[in-house]
Amino acid sequence: MKHVSACVLFFIIILNASFAADVSVQFDEGTYYFTADFTVEATPKRVMEVLTDYESIHELNPVIIESNLLETSQSNITRIRTVLRDCVLFFCRTITRVEDVAQINNERLEAYLIPMMSDLRSGEAVWVLNEIPTGTTVNYEANMQPKFWIPPFIRSYVLTKKFKNRVLESIERLQKVATS
Repeated sequence: MKHVSACVLFFIIILNASFAADVSVQFDEGTYYFTADFTVEATPKRVMEVLTDYESIHELNPVIIESNLLETSQSNITRIRTVLRDCVLFFCRTITRVEDVAQINNERLEAYLIPMMSDLRSGEAVWVLNEIPTGTTVNYEANMQPKFWIPPFIRSYVLTKKFKNRVLESIERLQKVATS
């Protein structure tokens, strides 16, 4: 009976964690497109604090192995450098990203890739946060185009599925950090 109760509890937790996130990853003409809509049980201010804690951003995404704040000449822009390391099957890659990030109150976060300082040809991400009675709804839209070649059989289904799993994992980690 204990095992049955534990299994039922496990599936309730899994269903509760996964039904709230609508995630899409698509590949088209060399560019990956990501969208996610989900709810975090924390205020927009708290969610924004977690998203803009650049020194601890690795806590949200396990493939980020390094993050640094860089100097910028614009007072309302934060320039961050992240280094990511991940493998898909036998294809492993370390990627450096440098982005200028703008925060608009606790409602919007925009990140724009600087291609000449990154291993990506282009990229941008926008987070839109809206307060609701149970917390914050988050709409995330991003795209990126690598500068490097990815074997076709990896970039299609395998990589798209891995990216989707990474986004879902990051959402789960955001929820955990924002509510702790």
